Amino acid sequence: MSSRNVLSLALLAAALGGCASGSGPGTAPPPAAPPPPRNCIPTHAGNCLPAPEFRSAAEELAEDYRRDPNFDNQWGLDAIGADRAYGHVNLLEGPEAAPGAGVTIGVIDSGIDAEHPIFAGKTIHREFLFGAEPETGERFSHGTAVASIAAGGRTADPNALHGVAWGADLAVWAIPLGEADQVYDPIALETLARADPGFAYMFGQVFAWRDEGNDLDILNLSFGYDGLVDGYSEEDFRANFGATIATLAQADAPEKTILLWAAGNANNDACEAGVPNCVNGVVDAVSVGVLPGLVARIEELQGHSVAVAALAPDGGITDFSNRCGLAAAFCIAAPGEDVALAYFGPREEEVGVQGYARGRGTSYATPMVAGGLAVMKQLFRDQLSNEELVSRLFATADRTGIYADRAIYGQGRMDLGAATSPVGVLEVPLATGLATAAHASLGSTGLRLGAAFGDGLAASFDGDEIMALDGYGAPFWYEMGDFAATTEGPALSARLRSFLGPGSGGLTAGGGSGGMPTALGTTAGIVRMPTAAGNGHLALAEGAVQVSAFEQGGVSATAFTTGPLRPAMPATGAALAWRPGSLPVGFRAGWISERETMLGSLGTGAFGGLSAGTAFFGFDGGVDFGGWNLGAAGEFGMVHPAAAGGLIQEITPLATSTFAVHASRGLARAGSVSFSVSQPLRVERGSASLTTPAARTRQGEVLYRSFRADLAPGERQFDLAAQWNRALPLGEFRLGAVWSHWPGHREVLGAQVAALAGWRWVF
Repeated sequence: MSSRNVLSLALLAAALGGCASGSGPGTAPPPAAPPPPRNCIPTHAGNCLPAPEFRSAAEELAEDYRRDPNFDNQWGLDAIGADRAYGHVNLLEGPEAAPGAGVTIGVIDSGIDAEHPIFAGKTIHREFLFGAEPETGERFSHGTAVASIAAGGRTADPNALHGVAWGADLAVWAIPLGEADQVYDPIALETLARADPGFAYMFGQVFAWRDEGNDLDILNLSFGYDGLVDGYSEEDFRANFGATIATLAQADAPEKTILLWAAGNANNDACEAGVPNCVNGVVDAVSVGVLPGLVARIEELQGHSVAVAALAPDGGITDFSNRCGLAAAFCIAAPGEDVALAYFGPREEEVGVQGYARGRGTSYATPMVAGGLAVMKQLFRDQLSNEELVSRLFATADRTGIYADRAIYGQGRMDLGAATSPVGVLEVPLATGLATAAHASLGSTGLRLGAAFGDGLAASFDGDEIMALDGYGAPFWYEMGDFAATTEGPALSARLRSFLGPGSGGLTAGGGSGGMPTALGTTAGIVRMPTAAGNGHLALAEGAVQVSAFEQGGVSATAFTTGPLRPAMPATGAALAWRPGSLPVGFRAGWISERETMLGSLGTGAFGGLSAGTAFFGFDGGVDFGGWNLGAAGEFGMVHPAAAGGLIQEITPLATSTFAVHASRGLARAGSVSFSVSQPLRVERGSASLTTPAARTRQGEVLYRSFRADLAPGERQFDLAAQWNRALPLGEFRLGAVWSHWPGHREVLGAQVAALAGWRWVF
């Protein structure tokens, strides 16, 4: 009985023109590690950014917007986080995406000067009701101002502003609007009753246009009557304003238009003693006005009706704005003082002047919210219902500090940046159901493919998207390819182990396993040297414990298991080998069962679990010819995979192959040289059927897309290797080089060269 100790020392491992860890002959690709947690947000550009990096990228874009004079001229854009929202739109939808593009904002107001430069290039639908006429510029155009704040376009004029949703279009219904009285005078119920038919008709005309197939999910209503909602009961409204209420309720509409009401400008208005809420001659507007307050009294208006109070540049409520009060649950605050706006009207005895000015009023806070909702509608691809948009607007509002006072600020200060960001844990729906159901976490979703798959699946995913839902059921879309990572091949340590292994041709070894027997009996060991140029199917059991039995007729049987050594990626199997002494060739066959992986591939989260059973057959042999030892080895396999609990519905049987040819010879007084050409383990044929979430309806139903993905890589890796060994008094000195073409069976990586040097001493 004898024993040998081996000391191997790598003196140099260098990579030239590529990564030294690429696949090479004589090495085994390591098992695929679990995908890293995907706490990141894939962007339109194909990057997957962790949440801090995503916020940082959005902030960089936001800073660019803040430097834009049009943005800087409107202080309210920064106050509502529009710059961050624009960054989100560009990161998720592309750099050319204009916020609000594809959305139409409706406005009922005095009309609009459609020829104003701020509306150049926009589609503007106009109708005139109650005898209203086109704006002439003889009086200030309130409607032009309101529309510009919501959807005014970007211009080259440094004195201009741009709207919150500058990419949106407009639909404007012109109505006659009177001047506000100087003295606060709450509307009488009789007057409200006389106005009821006209209001019902007006909204009926607007909704009729929508019902003809036109986009109208957002309607800005910057007008109203004196009077706080506190002074009117539900019975008062139903008895005197019933027709309007019925029309605003939109009971028969499949999707109710969002109604955005100016809260009112009554606070501190002059009033006469005895008038409700008149304190020391001025109004204490503790609640919103009559029209914006309907939502607080009428249940069927709740969910799609919003009141908007006005903020001053210092962040607090303005001195003129009605407080949210009784309508706090349906009210939000937005900038409404010193607001930049497009001007059309008289100036210095000239009429029809176009330009820019500043104004104050809840009339101008309301279009801030209208534009914000248009950006949200665009970002979520019109897949959230209008009631969900309103709920998200409220849920993401800033309620910290002073904004926690619901009596004044209602739901808080509008925060468009937060409204356009994922909220809570992103989840991937796995089966047809509602968007509100619990699903797999996006953060844990990934598919780490073994090296045998190369770029096949990633190429099949090119351009495909996967939808995830945030904590409020809002959809965000990510590139499928970002979730499929490919194992690059053996680590440098594995290459060095092969390079310094036993024999004169470490880089060109044809096969075998550590601990395999050479004489009658049994033996045990660790699977270290997979077959077929170090990249055969037994690479899947790298590090497994094996027990072998054999007899001198050349037949051997081996059983192996990773057992406790790799509990996260268990593999068990057996192999039978036959090498008759009379033939220069040997044969082997075996079976490997992977309970948690498939050819070293691991799925997590939404990709569910993978497993596989692999049957393989191989050969190896060699002959001497002209002083050279020539050899070849190859393996072919058939994999029977299974997928469960994820997006992958079915995987067809996979055909695999690997081969190597090599030549070596001794040199007189100069050691020995060896050369080899090999192909690492590769999937030759197979496909997977997937069903992925692609969209959701406004009703919350998740829509899925089914498709088939080819699993065979588009390229084929070839490794050319050369090695020189020289015996020395103390051990053996070795030099080698490996050139890899399409390493990892992937086109994305260029050719790689690895140069190795080492010293091996056996004692």
